[in-house]
Amino acid sequence: MFYLLSILAITAFWSCPSAEPVYSENMLPEDYFQLAQDRAERGDYKTAIAIYYKMKETFPANLEKNIWASYEIAFLYHKLGDDSTCLKLLDELLILYAQDTNKHLPTAPKKLAEILRDNIINKEQYNNKVYQVSK
Repeated sequence: MFYLLSILAITAFWSCPSAEPVYSENMLPEDYFQLAQDRAERGDYKTAIAIYYKMKETFPANLEKNIWASYEIAFLYHKLGDDSTCLKLLDELLILYAQDTNKHLPTAPKKLAEILRDNIINKEQYNNKVYQVSK
């Protein structure tokens, strides 16, 4: 019986998405990413977004991690169903790439941002066509 209650308590603790994340002074950008990804995997997208923003605030000079965090934030807004915010953030990210004449930014987030943006726009266009036909 004690074993079963222990398992239930541990499961409840790990499945509770509303618990605030714990930060420490020794955290590296990778630690923030892992914490955010853990939250996102549990469906706690809002907390994952907050963690990515906290990482960006804590490590503003880490250009590569900030670019990746920007993409992840946009993607999580898409997962939340907020495509207007997602598109706004993707456009801001792609503007940074347009201004990156020396090619310092990692290429993968740009490619992913373009794909996600195109998928959202094409879905909206498809939905508008379906709506017009069914009227």
